[in-house]
Amino acid sequence: MKRIWLWFILIAILGVGAYGGYLYSLSYMGDFHFAKGENEQAIEAYTKAVKLPPKCAGVYMKRGLAYKARGDADQAVADFTRVIELDPDDARAYKERGVAYGKREEYEAEIEDYRKAIELDPEYAAAYFNLGVAHARKQDYDRAIEDYTKAIELDPEYAKAYNNRGRVHARKQSYDQAIADYTRAIELDPKYAGAYNNRGSVFLQQEEPDRAMEDYDKAIESDPKLAMAYNNRGTIFLNRGESARAIEEFTKAIELDPELAMAIHNRGLAVLELGDPKQASWHFVSACGMGYQFACKKLEEIGDFELEM
Repeated sequence: MKRIWLWFILIAILGVGAYGGYLYSLSYMGDFHFAKGENEQAIEAYTKAVKLPPKCAGVYMKRGLAYKARGDADQAVADFTRVIELDPDDARAYKERGVAYGKREEYEAEIEDYRKAIELDPEYAAAYFNLGVAHARKQDYDRAIEDYTKAIELDPEYAKAYNNRGRVHARKQSYDQAIADYTRAIELDPKYAGAYNNRGSVFLQQEEPDRAMEDYDKAIESDPKLAMAYNNRGTIFLNRGESARAIEEFTKAIELDPELAMAIHNRGLAVLELGDPKQASWHFVSACGMGYQFACKKLEEIGDFELEM
């Protein structure tokens, strides 16, 4: 720690003028905290830095990223906008502001910023990737595939782009293409839990539960906190008639993600299979309250009388 502070002092001494040296020392201090995940301390240092001359787009960018990491989309938009004002040709600033707009559910502004980033830097793979995410969210799947494909052309080892393109192919029920993309993502990143989980779901759609189970096992091995993989593995056990084992899997999924309505609903199905309709009903009520429509329909099937105490 002492060495870091000595480095800050050295920068201040050697910097261009007293203000310039202090600005850069504060910026480096913010970098130090940001690298450690200490977003509040990073923002504090960057805020002191932006108050000093000269106005530096890079410091606003760094503070915007820290606000983004903190989940403060409004402040992130403000900082990335300031970067653009200072440097209108900064493609990354448009890309990052697009992400922040997406967090604010301003989707048209989000797409516009990704397009501007691409206009400024036609080889910006991450901007094409994000544009694909935005188009997929709008269910504009053909455009999403085009975007992910372009990202892959620019960066052939972009595992996340293969995974996301696979998800779009799966939504279009182009299962062979989806499997090919997930497989390529796994080849590029053998620990890619999401890709294993997604490929497993396609195998399950194709009525290949054994291959699906292998992928869910690999997903959990790669990421023991991936709630959806436990839920999906539980579904296979439930389909096999192993309701008690299914409940264990759904329970683990819910422990990891208490808001995973699908797992709550599925545990209700398993409880119902074990002959406890009243307890199952409480699961369906909970999942229905979270907006999971399958649970609402299940409540209609079994009747509200099951909820009487």
